[in-house]
Amino acid sequence: MRAESGFTSQQWFSGLLPEVTSARSVLASADRLLRQEGPLERDLDAVLATYSIGVERLMKLALGTAAVSAGEGWPERMGSTRLGWGHALDEMDERLRTTFREAIASGAWEYKRLLQTWICTIDNDPVWAATIRALRNYADAGRYHHLDQLTSREVNSRSSRAMWEEAERAAIDNDDSLRAQEARVLAGEPFDPFERRLRSAIADSVKRWMSIVCLFGFHGVIGEDWRRIGADALPDDALPVRALPGCERADDVLS
Repeated sequence: MRAESGFTSQQWFSGLLPEVTSARSVLASADRLLRQEGPLERDLDAVLATYSIGVERLMKLALGTAAVSAGEGWPERMGSTRLGWGHALDEMDERLRTTFREAIASGAWEYKRLLQTWICTIDNDPVWAATIRALRNYADAGRYHHLDQLTSREVNSRSSRAMWEEAERAAIDNDDSLRAQEARVLAGEPFDPFERRLRSAIADSVKRWMSIVCLFGFHGVIGEDWRRIGADALPDDALPVRALPGCERADDVLS
């Protein structure tokens, strides 16, 4: 740890580093699950459970570290979904992106244009937007959706399958080659190769989000402590960060 860190040595070694290691490992497991061959129906619950744990952990680490670096202290109510923490992954995602956006806008960064490209990309990725909604649904209430049908209460959650299908639809609609392959499948082409590509497209979107969150750390965007944490959490096979259409173009770089 650095001498100027906002965390104590005990917080680093007993709290932060184990959580970073866990987030990185869990997200890597989720990525492997989603990319493996086989019918998604077999893997969907495992994919959603693993991704929701890893994404929530990384978000809370980033947001908590940013708060400490800003002198606000570690957030005390991270367990309350009602307050936009807990399992409210879509709300935490918006909070984190707002934190990045404000930091980029207010700083004199050496690679400011590149940072703006990255935040534009995660702000405007429809696949990530649909995926984080699906993960929030699963983490918050959706994993019990079918059990809730057995009660006399009104069921407000949606099924995990329905939410995931929205992420799949977003991936297809935003990739011309996937859309063309879907048309061929509907005309009789084998389904399995299309499903593998579709699963990989969503996995790529999540890994790009993870890579950007970690790479902002390399540039000190949300404080010096996140430099170390982001570096530790960055996956070995992080995807090149390519700007989405409509965002300023930048070279494909990872640092």
